[in-house]
Amino acid sequence: MNSSRQTAAGDNPHRWLEPATLARLSNLELVAKAVVDGFFTGMHRSPYFGFSQEFAEYKAYNDGDDPRFIDWNVYARTDRTYIKRFLGETNTALNLLIDVSGSMSYRSADVSKLQYAKFLSATLAYLARKQHDAIGVTLFDDRIREVMPPASHPDTLYRLLAMLDRTQAGEGTEIHDSLQHIAGTVTRRGILVVMSDFYCDPETLGKNLLPLVNRGHEVVLFQLLDAGELTPGDTLKSMRSPATLKDLESDGEIKVTAEFMRDEYPARIAAHIEALKTAANRYGFTHVLSNTAKPLDDMLQHYLTVRQQQR
Repeated sequence: MNSSRQTAAGDNPHRWLEPATLARLSNLELVAKAVVDGFFTGMHRSPYFGFSQEFAEYKAYNDGDDPRFIDWNVYARTDRTYIKRFLGETNTALNLLIDVSGSMSYRSADVSKLQYAKFLSATLAYLARKQHDAIGVTLFDDRIREVMPPASHPDTLYRLLAMLDRTQAGEGTEIHDSLQHIAGTVTRRGILVVMSDFYCDPETLGKNLLPLVNRGHEVVLFQLLDAGELTPGDTLKSMRSPATLKDLESDGEIKVTAEFMRDEYPARIAAHIEALKTAANRYGFTHVLSNTAKPLDDMLQHYLTVRQQQR
């Protein structure tokens, strides 16, 4: 029996980290631990662990150090074993900025965009805490809802997870005003991860966040979109034409046809994603498109890989 269960898991190891499966866990700490432990125990063997991969110095290898950081080129030249140390091991602050507006409550399957943002935030915070980095979070919709400044106190992770656990989606959003305010108040240099569906003007977004880059922050945009927003195929199958769609934030309604959803909508959403990606590149941000149906370890691997490629 144990053998068959192991085989099934081996056939599809990602199923343990799919959003619908993680949603059944009792709290965000278990979600974060499951994703991080799964990521580092064989599902992905990525060399890009740290949030900061900026090389700082060498130090002699000691028992207990991670052998994956050994510089074998140095060993070949000197016959001595050294490991690389990175700035992120000592001075990184992770600041999570999470959109909790009404549109983030949308879901076409088991997990909403906001719930996925909670899973992803908990995972990144858990990983940062394991590296002894400071972690903080800001929740916003049409205003700043709640703020926990970055700190490295031992109970910071649990306070952050408790904040996320009790957070519900609001109504309207004014992402530009909120992020402009946040950009003017963040002082501790580090990594700022913004999680949103980014239904906004990419250029205005870029201009509002550019001061953070100019002050030495690293800005990462996680664009969280539901599978139904990316590829509305299942929606079309059950849709009557024309259909009335309701805005989750304004309660406004709009009529759309199956032809529009099939022929025009995919091109429009693709163009918006590309515009956000282009603006991110121009302003020095990292853009990560996130399908909320994808396993969390895949998203973590994708983020770390994209980030490494841009350094």
